[in-house]
Amino acid sequence: MRPLLPVDETRYLSVAWEMWQRQDFLVPYLNGAAYSHKPPLLFWLIHGVWSVTGVQEWSARLVPPLLALLVILQTTLLARRLWPDHVAGINNMVPWLVSGGWFFMLFMTLVQFGLLLTLWVLLAWQGLLMAASEQRRGWVISGVACGLGVLAKGPVVFLFVLPAALLAPWWRSERTNPRWYAGLFFSLLIAAAIALAWAIPAGLAGGEAYRNAIFWGQSAGRMVNSFAHRSPWWLYLLALPLMLLPWLLWPAIWRAMHHLKLLLDESGTRFIVVVVSVSLLLFSLISGKQAKYLLPVLPLLGLLLARLLTAGGFSNEAQRRLRTITLSSAALIILLHLTVIPWLRPAYDLTAISQKIAELQAQGRPVGHLGKYHGQFHFLGRLGKPVTALPFEDRDVHDWLQQKPQGYLILYDRHLVVDTQYAVFSQPYRNGRLLLLPAKYLLDKWQGLDALLVNA
Repeated sequence: MRPLLPVDETRYLSVAWEMWQRQDFLVPYLNGAAYSHKPPLLFWLIHGVWSVTGVQEWSARLVPPLLALLVILQTTLLARRLWPDHVAGINNMVPWLVSGGWFFMLFMTLVQFGLLLTLWVLLAWQGLLMAASEQRRGWVISGVACGLGVLAKGPVVFLFVLPAALLAPWWRSERTNPRWYAGLFFSLLIAAAIALAWAIPAGLAGGEAYRNAIFWGQSAGRMVNSFAHRSPWWLYLLALPLMLLPWLLWPAIWRAMHHLKLLLDESGTRFIVVVVSVSLLLFSLISGKQAKYLLPVLPLLGLLLARLLTAGGFSNEAQRRLRTITLSSAALIILLHLTVIPWLRPAYDLTAISQKIAELQAQGRPVGHLGKYHGQFHFLGRLGKPVTALPFEDRDVHDWLQQKPQGYLILYDRHLVVDTQYAVFSQPYRNGRLLLLPAKYLLDKWQGLDALLVNA
């Protein structure tokens, strides 16, 4: 019902497309350059689907909902480790509580990295709980999950897993012997081996700049002093309750809250409290913030809500009410897409201009982009050549126009009323317009970049 949303969804599929086109599955590429912002696991999954269906948008967009189903399954399996004596009642509710959240339901339709990370985080937690039950293979499972989590979204996986491991004495209510920390160290070695098995050859193949970025710039550098999505420390305190809608609007949840103090005697409840509270603290200290970064804690909160509801005895009528709310949420999301998306679609669907750019490139016409290019046209147009990204500098733009008089320039008019009669393509885009203008026309009108935009 909706197009791929720029700039994230279009960018990620463009990276997958360029890797597929180059037949280079080691180093991600975007617009002809090594792309260091994300590891390759999601792109590999998309390639796996494409190996069956061919390069198709619909098949790539099946990956997130399939991941969401695995997340729900893994959450129910985690309940068995947290509360083995109450698993039957909890497992009846968990799929509805997790999938019925508005945030989760919307996110499971997006080509993003959060669900893939969440899947491995849940498996890593399960490994920790197995290790706490004297099952040594739990350390192997946790290590493999953390390694795959690094390949999914980088070292951020450890912000969810390490607090639970290091604070085990509190949630286990027993003194943790040195073997526990030896097992944790062994698990981290497994994770490091899996991550380095990709990172070392990728770093060697991608060059020095790419190597520096994947080993520092996109991990510790992002956490310490984020260069994107900078927000105040209290953002998550506001965002997390909104992410729990509609459940916080259900009176049965609030009536069950008085059981929380009693449930803190259970190790499973303490495990959730530790992970959620410490994760919230750590992510609040990191300068870059987005609500989707907290996605891995939503299944845990769904588990906690399920345990609270079962603590007071959950009637069949309440169970029916739970399912009704979830199905109503699904109906609301579908209604939103039926009513709002058709109205917004013209300002977000970049398919037509992407195909126009592909047509121009096939004719040998160079295409430039004014400002940073996020790859939003590459997959939709199946582009085979880079688009030249031009900074907002008079000299750079003027030089390019002189050197490429047969080319075309993509620019965005967000605030100015312009004459678009000379544009070979024009469409609404967000709160402005997206224009594709001939370089020769722009050069004839050149009096500086500001004047160019006004007189276009």
